[in-house]
Parts: sequence; structure tokens; C-alpha cells
Amino acid sequence: MADTKHSWRQEMPGFLHFLDETLDYRVRLHEEVLGFHLYLVDFAAWKLRFSDRSPVIWVRGHDLTALPERELAQSLAELIRLRNLAERNPILLVDGDGQGLRAAFKRNLAPILLLDRADQVAVRESRRPTGELLDRLSQQMALSLLTPYETSKPVSGSRFFGRDLELRRILQGSTSNFAIMGIRRIGKTSLLREIERRLRADAQESDDERAQQRIIVMDCSAIASPHDFVREVVRKLHPPELARLDNRQFPIFFPDFLQRMSRRFGGRLTFLLDEFDPLLAWHYTDGALLHALRASSNLEHCRYIIAGFRDLMRAGNSLDSPLYNFAKDIRLREMSREQAGEMITGPLEKLRVRFEQRSEIVNRVYDETAGQPNLIQFYCQALVERLDQENSRVLTPAYLTDVYANEDFRTFVLGTFMDNTTHLEKVIAFAIMAEYGGERTFDLEAIDAALTQCQVNTRVLDIEQACRNLEMAGTFAASGREYRFATPVFPRVLTEKYDPHFLLRKLQREGL
Repeated sequence: MADTKHSWRQEMPGFLHFLDETLDYRVRLHEEVLGFHLYLVDFAAWKLRFSDRSPVIWVRGHDLTALPERELAQSLAELIRLRNLAERNPILLVDGDGQGLRAAFKRNLAPILLLDRADQVAVRESRRPTGELLDRLSQQMALSLLTPYETSKPVSGSRFFGRDLELRRILQGSTSNFAIMGIRRIGKTSLLREIERRLRADAQESDDERAQQRIIVMDCSAIASPHDFVREVVRKLHPPELARLDNRQFPIFFPDFLQRMSRRFGGRLTFLLDEFDPLLAWHYTDGALLHALRASSNLEHCRYIIAGFRDLMRAGNSLDSPLYNFAKDIRLREMSREQAGEMITGPLEKLRVRFEQRSEIVNRVYDETAGQPNLIQFYCQALVERLDQENSRVLTPAYLTDVYANEDFRTFVLGTFMDNTTHLEKVIAFAIMAEYGGERTFDLEAIDAALTQCQVNTRVLDIEQACRNLEMAGTFAASGREYRFATPVFPRVLTEKYDPHFLLRKLQREGL
């Protein structure tokens, strides 16, 4: 965004000065578009569907008189389209009566929030100004468009929940490598994105352009070979050197390149590497890349924050791996009951949703999801949709029964299990359900008996390892020698959709 000097701050409307200076909601950037002043304000602390760059558009008094309401609404809609703001909950700050403009947007079904002069005065005079501001905004839009729950993609900023301890540990360990481990869909990518967002925000605050350039983010699942990995790093840091790489062997070129880039950008490079497991698979045929990464870390040219699942966990514990003792482990597990409660109640209570039997709702959601963040978000999203359908702001335990019927929820539960387990682990889970159902506890002997009944013979050590993996994947919970299904959701959804005996026969035909 164009931002010549900070002189635009002096010309901000009084309400933005109030937000920035009194309530500490930082006004970060400014741009003039189609004659309107567009500001980006940091509302991330709300933990709602607002960000640290929430768009606020100043509609001045002469804008209201210069154009008819219909044309003014069209001009503002054009601004929102040009800057791709529609999904970012833009707020119109109107110097005057906003009723006509609000009606014009409502007729076009445009999701616009508006604060006119009366709203602004009420917020500034309130003894709970943030609460008053949220009250006035939440009345104008469906809850589902304001709550932060997201079930289909990684999140960061105001929609990032429950990993504050891990986040602080990584950000404070500014010279250490970290390996983030956990099952798929547990939040590894979201944690990496939040780390990136915080690092870039710090760099921007320090006005150090080179600090921004020292942050390199890569998704390794889209990279086919060690040579392609090196090419992508060179492309991100200094594309003119790609020709040099093509003419030289990367084990010689790459360590020298990382050292030169560290000098060029004034410090240690920070690599955020998601889906790291493929790099470990390459190591067994060509170990040069991982050795180069370790060497660059030892020489203090680079810092690595990597995320993966099974292969990464095995490599970190293997004496033969170049990653042994390379990074500090961070294992993402299910949320605590307290963290889950904050995710469930925090955003909704800010929007004036009242919980009847609050503890019962939180405990049921937690027990039925075993604290898995994405399942909690599905529950919350389904509850919010029900509130919108009934135009209600009162949440009761009776609403929880609707979640099981949500087809997206059922698909997600089963998809998460299928993505996180091997054939043997699936067979064990299906055999238990076929033989004992989903409610009783079972030990290794009971599991072996269920497998024998299904004509599956495998070693006890393999069964034990598979049970540990299923526990890590959030499917089983262990208590001493006994296991049980961690959540009643999974066996219930699976048995309603499939016959476990059929799934067992199918897997046996495919082979273990």
C-alpha cells in the first residue's frame, strides 16, 4: 500500500485516533482509492473473523452529499472489489447518518459493516468501548460471517487458537531449530503460518527490509527431488544464481550459497519447511541435502523450523539420521479442556451469545472430540449455523445433537482417520469395532483375539506399535494396559456409514 510518510496519521478521522491511541487497536497502513481513504486496523485481539489488517473505509461528509446513496454504494462496492476486501469484513466509517447507505448495501446483499456518527459517539462515550463496538458490529451480520471457526484450511492471526505455549517457545528460541510433529490436521501448518506472521510483523515494526527477506517459507510436499528443493531456495533468495546451480553439483554449491545469502541479508536465514517428510525419504538414496542443512545450522547461517509426521518422528530418534539431535521437538497434541473452552466460548461470548449450561456444553464438545482442534471447530461452526438459522443468540446443549447429522463433519472424521493410519492400524480399529463395539475397553490380548477372529495374524510387537500410533493419532486413548476409543464420535460415525466387517474384508484383500 502507498504510505509515503506518517502524515496521513494526523489526518485520520477522530474515531480512528480513538481506536489507535485509546484502545490500542493499531492503525497500520493507509491508501487512497477512488477518492476514499482506506485504512488497515489491527483487530486481531478480538479472536474473530477480523485480522491485524482489517479494512476500514472512511466515508466523509462531502462523500455523502456529492453522490446519491445508490451511486455512493456502487463506488464503495467498486473499491471493495478492486482491493479484494469482500471476505475481510470491511467496516465503513461514516461521517453522518448511515441509514440510507446501510439500506443500499442490504438491498444488494453486500456483507458490509457500517459505523455512522451515532455509533461512533456511542462507542466513545461507553464505559466498555470495545464491547459497545462489537455489539454494534455483530448486529449487522450473521454470526457465521464473524466467528473465526475454519474447518477447510490453515489459519493464523485472529483465527489461531490454543498453541500459545508452543508459539512462545519457538519465537523466544530465536537461534534454535525446531521440529513440529503431529498427525495430519492437528494444526502444524497453522502454527507455521502464525510463526511466519509474527516474524514478518516484527521485521516490519523494526523497519528492516532485509529481515523480511531472511524468512523463507516452503511446502516440501510439492517438491520432487533434492535438486528441486535447492532450486526453489535459490529462486526465492537470489534468482540470478539459478544458472550457476545448473552448471554445478548442489552439494558443493548449496552450502556456499547459504553462507553468502546469510551475509547478503544481514543475519541468520529462517526456513519454515512444511511437510518435511519427503526430504527424509530422499536421504536414504542421497544424504547430501540434509547434511548441507545441518552444516548450515551448525555454522549459524540458517535456522530451521520444520513440520512433519511419522518420518520426522522416526528421524529425530534415529542415531543414523542427520536430524538426530538437530532440532528441539514440539509435539502437537490435542487441546486441553481449558484451551477448548476458550475456543468454544470466547468468540461467541464476545458476540453476545449466551450459553445455557455453559460447562455442560464445553464438556460435551471436549469429550466427544477428545480435544482435537478441527473437530472442535466443526462443532462450533455447526452450532453457529444453527443459531443463524433460528436468529437466536442463546446456545443450549440440545443443539449439540445436530452436529452428528452434518455430512461435512462425518466426512472429516472418517477422512482424518484414513489419512493418519496405516493398513494395520485401520484393521485393528475395524476389528475392535466388529468384535466388541465402540464403547468397551480392550488390551493387547483382546486386540490379538479380535484380529485372530478376523484371520489376521501379526506379531505382538507390531500390534503394540500400531496401538501407540493410534494413540498418537487421537484414535485410541490409553490408561495403563487398557485402551479405548478416544472419542465416541469416531466409532459412531464409522458404524453408521459402513459395516466394519466389510471394511476388514476390503483391507485384507488389499494386503497389510
